[in-house]
This record gives sequence, C-alpha cells and structure tokens, in this order.
Amino acid sequence: MIPPPDLYEAILARRSVRRYDSQQLDEPALDKVTGIISSAKPLVAENQFHVLLRNPPPGTDLARDLGGYGRIVNPPHYLVPYVMGSEHPLVDAGYRAEQIAVRLAALGIGSCFIGALRREADVRTLYELPDTARVASFLVFGRPTAALGGRVTNRILRLAAGADRKLMPADVFFEGDFDHPATPPHRIAPLLEAARCAPSAVNAQPWRFLWQKGMLQVFITTHNWRYGSQQQYGLHDVGAAMANITLAMEALDVRGQWRMHRGADPSITPHPPSLQPVATLGLEDSI
Repeated sequence: MIPPPDLYEAILARRSVRRYDSQQLDEPALDKVTGIISSAKPLVAENQFHVLLRNPPPGTDLARDLGGYGRIVNPPHYLVPYVMGSEHPLVDAGYRAEQIAVRLAALGIGSCFIGALRREADVRTLYELPDTARVASFLVFGRPTAALGGRVTNRILRLAAGADRKLMPADVFFEGDFDHPATPPHRIAPLLEAARCAPSAVNAQPWRFLWQKGMLQVFITTHNWRYGSQQQYGLHDVGAAMANITLAMEALDVRGQWRMHRGADPSITPHPPSLQPVATLGLEDSI
C-alpha cells in the first residue's frame, strides 16, 4: 500500500476526484474526518462555521442533484460547509473548506468541490439553514477508486474542466508593484507554489500576489470571464489559495499572520482597478 503523503506533498498532489470506491468509510476514518472539520482554522474569528455530513444513497448523481457540472461516480459522503458572519464570509468559507480537503488528502481520502452559489437560496432551503448562511460549495469525499478505469475517468474529467492547466508563477506574482511580474523569490516560493495548486471554480485562478517589504498582499480579479454571472466564486477560491499558504506554512514551520482588508486601507499598494485587495500576510523574519 502506498503511504499517504505528508502535509506539503498533499497540498501539491491533491486533485479533484470524481470517481469513488462505492464503500463508505469506516467509523474510525469518519471520526478522523470529524476531527479535521473541527480543527479548521478561521480567517475571521467572529464568523461561525458549521458543516453538515451526509451519506447519499447508492446511485446518487450528486453533480446533477446539487447543481454542479460533470459527473461524480459512487460518491460515498459529502459535506455542506457554511459560514455565518458579516466579514468576508465567502473567503472564510473557502479557507476552511480547503483545509479540510487537503487534510483529507493527507489521509489518502479523495474529495471534489461542487459549487453552490448559483442556487444558494435553494440550498439553504433544502438543508434548512439560516437565511444568513453563506454556502459556496459542497465537498464530496471518499476513497478514490483503485480500478484503472476509474483513474482514467478521474483524469479525463479533470482535463475537461481544465483543472490541470495552472497559470505560471509570473502570471500571478508581482514584486514591488504591479508593473513588475516576477518569479517568487526563494524565500516564499514554496508558499506561492502551494497557492497555485489551490482549486478554483471552472479553473478561474482569480488570485494575484504582490510581494513588498516582507509582506505578501493578496488580490483577486474583479471580473473573471470564466465565472460568468457568478463572480462571487472568486472570493471563495482566493480563500482556498490562502488556506494552501497557511497549510504550507505549517508544514514548513513558517510563522506569519493574515490581516483581512476592511474598506479603505492606506497600507494597500496602489493597484489596477481590475484587482480587489483581500488580505495581507505578514511573515516573521525566520522564513
């Protein structure tokens, strides 16, 4: 049996799984999943984070039933994560859900996000959630199928979604100001590589990073044609990229602190109107 990857390897290696072994996880494994959920770190401490765990009946087509695209075969379990709070709820939702997905991958458990924003009000009604709950995605999880045909199916479905086509570092990283696209310096390159591996709806990859005076500023594109009418996915997806950075910091013993931007902030570097500031990561000098 191939041993599960360590945390940093899990960040880089995780891929969406759309074909699963039909057998559900045993109780000890589900207990570990519950522990992972409860240990997800917040971006905004005041926000409330809740997760529902569901086991769909055999033969369920979750992508169809939950409003996603493509097909998911033999899904044994799924999560309904939601956030309640007034400060960056969608960013926080993506941040916490991605932590869960990566830690599942570190246990050898596969997962796949299904977007929920297009029918968020219906989802709240279906699961009897509060009107203030923000539900950006479902997270399907279970043991990936070991059959060759299943592995090929997973690969084909990822390629169809463009999930294996990542932007190059110089496409998303800038140093000093936004006139200077760059390759991340050695000091932070592992963190940026982790961010690049984050999942995003329709592979939009909305994140942009600016390195200046020992601070990593995070932005998203204000309009991404891939999202169409659902531009709010950018907030959830940048949260996932920030989660990968946080997990990489944990894995590599790097210390730092996120600061979320709220309204006008003179500390934000001048930026094009096509970008929206989200947060700044201050890193300790030990990195």
